[in-house]
Amino acid sequence: AAVLAAEDGLPIAVRLRSNHDRDVWAAAASAMGRMGRKVLARLGKGELTWGAFDTRKYRLLVRPVSLGYLLAICEPDANMGMIGVELDGAADALDRAMPGGVAAAAPDPAY
Repeated sequence: AAVLAAEDGLPIAVRLRSNHDRDVWAAAASAMGRMGRKVLARLGKGELTWGAFDTRKYRLLVRPVSLGYLLAICEPDANMGMIGVELDGAADALDRAMPGGVAAAAPDPAY
């Protein structure tokens, strides 16, 4: 399962099980991504490339992209290395498709 969320936590694209709430997962993706970025900035440790979170039910990987954050929601025994590679590929494709993010895709206000 995966969620592409805007910086503000609104869902852009989702592929979830029917019992998952898209708004909750999108907000979680954004919150985790923003938290990771803020912590690294305060520690002076560079930019967030991706963050991993383990819970009893899920393993979560979040990665910043030009549009916001991409979140992979995985089973606890998932191969996180392989999923990280796939997540990086998807994020790179998104960044190539929308290099300026949401602001670049917005219509010109003059029209």
